[in-house]
Amino acid sequence: MKHLPFILFVIFISLSCSKEDSIDKKFVDDYTFEEPEISGNTFYIDPINGSMEGDGSVQKPWKTLQQVFDNGLVQYYKHAESYNPESELVIVNEDAPVKGGDRLVLKTGYHGFLRLNVLMLNDWLTIEAAEGETPVLSQIMLNGAFKNIYFKGITVDKSSYQGTENYWESESITRNSDACVYLGSSSFWGKGSNVKLNGLFLRTTGNVSGWSADDWVEKAASGIGVRSVENVNIVNCDIENIRFGISVDYYSNNSNVVGNTITNFSGDGARVISNNVLFAYNTIQGCLKVDDNHDDGIQSFSRGEDNSSGTGVVSNVVIRGNIIISIIDKNNPLAGSAQGIGCFDGMFDNWIVENNVVVSNTYHGISFYGFTNSTIVNNTVIDQIPDDNICPWIMIHDHKNGTESRNCVIANNIVSSTVSYEGSNIEVLSNYAFGKENYESVYNIFVSPDHLDFHLLDNDYTRQSIIDLGEKYSNMFSSAADCDRNNRDEMPDLGAYEFLK
Repeated sequence: MKHLPFILFVIFISLSCSKEDSIDKKFVDDYTFEEPEISGNTFYIDPINGSMEGDGSVQKPWKTLQQVFDNGLVQYYKHAESYNPESELVIVNEDAPVKGGDRLVLKTGYHGFLRLNVLMLNDWLTIEAAEGETPVLSQIMLNGAFKNIYFKGITVDKSSYQGTENYWESESITRNSDACVYLGSSSFWGKGSNVKLNGLFLRTTGNVSGWSADDWVEKAASGIGVRSVENVNIVNCDIENIRFGISVDYYSNNSNVVGNTITNFSGDGARVISNNVLFAYNTIQGCLKVDDNHDDGIQSFSRGEDNSSGTGVVSNVVIRGNIIISIIDKNNPLAGSAQGIGCFDGMFDNWIVENNVVVSNTYHGISFYGFTNSTIVNNTVIDQIPDDNICPWIMIHDHKNGTESRNCVIANNIVSSTVSYEGSNIEVLSNYAFGKENYESVYNIFVSPDHLDFHLLDNDYTRQSIIDLGEKYSNMFSSAADCDRNNRDEMPDLGAYEFLK
């Protein structure tokens, strides 16, 4: 493996690969979330003042979301034959008042839990919190054939469950998945697709200050799990006190995860294990070490036809503008150090990793084992605990089975440790690696490292080493804008942030 020296300056050369033609335009441009339009009627649901004898109007709201579905008040479609997703669709609850294109507005109170196997709609059904109100469910699970469903502004708190059992022991909200929100296809019911989650607040419970490691193992639910469901958008969600944060699992292609915050996680902050995924502008913070899980801020691994890790390819993924902070409370006895962006079982093809900030006390700041036709550009990777022997690096490694990494670029990064690589046609340009023994350099480079502010200072040091010294690539979003989405100069600065002149 080739290791780059601690302070690295490379003669600027232009990028010779042709990824501009091979990367889908949606991954080069930034992301805009589109809310579905309301084309039908609006109905109201109020756990405090509502009744199932009502008509769903403002004056006579229904009582809970769970009861609306349990009582067959929503019209939808299902496949005529189970185990045959190609069979014709037949209507269910044909005379129900709620249809695709309508909106369900939820008012403050406990709405039960939602567990559905079939909910296919021709037009989007919007289920949203009333303005200024806090509707709460103990779980949302769609596990089967569903389509065109939009959830907005709802709280999912597993500990809000009102059954006779403890929430972590109740089969009603743990069977198949304990996640606050789970979206999964089913071999029996059919395939799910087209779901939007916007502005949800998800947590296991509110107060975990007294939890031991055993409590976390026994009680913690995950945040959002997506498995074999395509075209999912997860935006602006707040997720806290959970096991795994957001998992875009196998065959959940063409999904976007943007602008979410994950705080206090005891597994992985996020998993991206599908093709054509944009994972951008998320904050992942507060790893808690409670068991022998290999904790990562963002993890990916492939799985082939034999269902074994490392035997397939994960393609066309963008990891952009994320903030990963391993420890947010050094006084917490369970505080642990998650790897930053750790992808150890490739292959990984046609990835863009750009404008990310990784603050961690592990070796793997950004690491890929089996990386092809991909770029790691304009990231900032910083050691969180400088007074030990561990320091995060940026690394491209061959696959564990020996398959070569190739046709990749590592450029414009700032990293505490080193830049290293294996493989062929790996271009390494204009990185600044200052080394653990030179940790004090962070105070010459960044506004306030002790307060986790890694915007650039303007001084002689940064002008000689960082500012205006990056490569510019016409096919990279990070050459046009930084982690804050501020415009970059013609010659971009190194790291995730551009100094604004």
